[in-house]
Order: sequence, then structure tokens, then C-alpha cells
Amino acid sequence: MASWIVGAMETYCGAVEQGQRRWLDAQQEACSCWLSSITPSFALSEGEMERRIDGGLLAGASIWQAQADIQRGLMLAAERLWTEMGRSIARQLPDDGAAPIAAVRQALEVGCASGAALSTASRQAGHFAATNFSGIPLKAARDVRRVLRQS
Repeated sequence: MASWIVGAMETYCGAVEQGQRRWLDAQQEACSCWLSSITPSFALSEGEMERRIDGGLLAGASIWQAQADIQRGLMLAAERLWTEMGRSIARQLPDDGAAPIAAVRQALEVGCASGAALSTASRQAGHFAATNFSGIPLKAARDVRRVLRQS
């Protein structure tokens, strides 16, 4: 029984470590980008100004995405834990097919399946939201520039 707990904790620790690394990389990129965009010592061309603005917005999107990646990784680790816990409990139930045990086994299977489906749907919705919403500021900035150029 302890083996699934050890595996689940290893998965959780791996997800936390990977997420932390991704989060720190995104923050470093953002700080570097934002610092370089606010320290001009000369007049910037319009193209260079746009590149710096876009770079800052992309760095912000990377931070948002890193946060979503961490959440998704932890949700996946929790989903695996849930699945392994259900399997472990099912293995401990007797195989005699008695009515009370069969009902418990069926409830356990339904609970595990519905929990996994809900977790999968939550992860997919979170990924969709993070992917689409993180790029909105950059798209808005580009749309504003396009409209200003048309005027």
C-alpha cells in the first residue's frame, strides 16, 4: 500500500520542482525584458519601441503561462494520486463477489472514473484559458498600433 503513496509523492515533488523551475525562468525573462525596455539612453525608432513593448507583453504572457503550467502539473499529480488510491483500495477488497463488496467496488470505480473525467476537463479548461488569455494584451497592443496607422 505504501508504494503508491511514495510514487504519488515523487510525482508531486517532480511537478513542484518542474513548475518552480519554469516559474523562475519566466520571471527572469520578464525582469530582463522589462529592465532593458526602460533604460534607453538614446532615441528609439518606432520599430524598436514596438519590439520592446511586444517583448514586455510576451514576458508577461510567459509568466501567466508558467503559473498555469504549475497548476496543471499539480492537478495531474492529484489525478494520478486519486487513480492509484482507488486501485489500491480495489486490490484490498475481496474477490468473492458478495453483494455489499460488489456495490462498494462499483461505487469506487464510478467515483474514480468521474473524478478523473472532472480533473481532465478542469485541466483542459485551464489550459485553454491560460493559452488564450495570456496573449490578449499583446494582441490588443498590435490591434491599437494597426488602428493608429490607419488613421
